[in-house]
Amino acid sequence: MTVLNGNFEVGTFSNWRTIGDTRIETAALGTGTSEANFQALLTTDASASGGAVEQSDLEEFLNFSSGLLDNLGNGDATEGSAIKQTFTANAGDVLTFDWNFLTNEAIPSSFNDFAFFGISPFALELADTNSSGFLGTSSVNFSQETGFQTISIGIAQTGTYTLNFGVVDVGDTAVDSALIVDNIQVLSSGSIASNNDVLFGAQGFVGESPLSSSASTNVEQFIGSNAIGRGNDTTL
Repeated sequence: MTVLNGNFEVGTFSNWRTIGDTRIETAALGTGTSEANFQALLTTDASASGGAVEQSDLEEFLNFSSGLLDNLGNGDATEGSAIKQTFTANAGDVLTFDWNFLTNEAIPSSFNDFAFFGISPFALELADTNSSGFLGTSSVNFSQETGFQTISIGIAQTGTYTLNFGVVDVGDTAVDSALIVDNIQVLSSGSIASNNDVLFGAQGFVGESPLSSSASTNVEQFIGSNAIGRGNDTTL
């Protein structure tokens, strides 16, 4: 079973599980869309349904070890929101998606909010308030955005996986950040292309984070600082 409703064009979170402040948005948000009409927005804001949840609830929902979000390197994660879905992939398939990180924090900020994706129980940062390349934004709710980026992840082993996306506040709960995700696909390539941003195997992610301020081209350093899970072995 590949990723279902990966472009959110049914206008709902059908086939996804959610926690916190999550909603389906259109270009009316002010950021445009990466493709078609709908996209998923995850925020650290309060909402009528209760809004962002505390770190421990988020980590439990995502099947992350306690404290994993702190260990991504930005400080004390306080609250956030996430979505997840289980999918199957064959060795050589490529997972791709579009994303956009938005924030009202200062750029840069010691309250280093960040967005991430993961394949449980591993997680990888996408961007934070200290990342380069912010554009300003026309969004009605946020002052800065990275703009839409595309990432591709080569799957090294056949299996069933739980894909997740999230965004968290760091150090406070007062100023909001958000993540847009869209166009999530698993492409059957037969062999992992050399131009993928990241590889994923039994021991987690290997590659270079697209925008993370602490990204390293050294695989061992990268695994230690930007991809956190049950192990740091670089063998796939």
